[in-house]
Amino acid sequence: MKLPKNLTWILSIAIVAMFGLSSCSNKASEEQMKALRDLDSRRDQLKVDLERAKGNLSDVQGKLAAQDRDLADCRTQTAAVNAGLAQWPNVWPDAADWNPPPPPPPAPEPMKKASKKKHK
Repeated sequence: MKLPKNLTWILSIAIVAMFGLSSCSNKASEEQMKALRDLDSRRDQLKVDLERAKGNLSDVQGKLAAQDRDLADCRTQTAAVNAGLAQWPNVWPDAADWNPPPPPPPAPEPMKKASKKKHK
């Protein structure tokens, strides 16, 4: 039995590739294992750093929210003060309607009786 020329070439290439690939090992070398261990430790350190950064972020966001509330309160108080200053000196709205009665006139002074002097 005679094989076609193309099939012979394909089989020979497959046999050479089989021997070439069988010499490769699927085990990692010491250098590769060391690199993997270094990468694992670096990954673990980055995870710790990320968790710490997330904690810091939440702390800072809480402080920022508190400062925002303080700022809103300050702006409200400033607006109230500015509204009061705009009405100055009529700070009290009913001040225009309030007219106190005039003070009573002073009481007349009692007259002294004329004293009679005796002439000697």
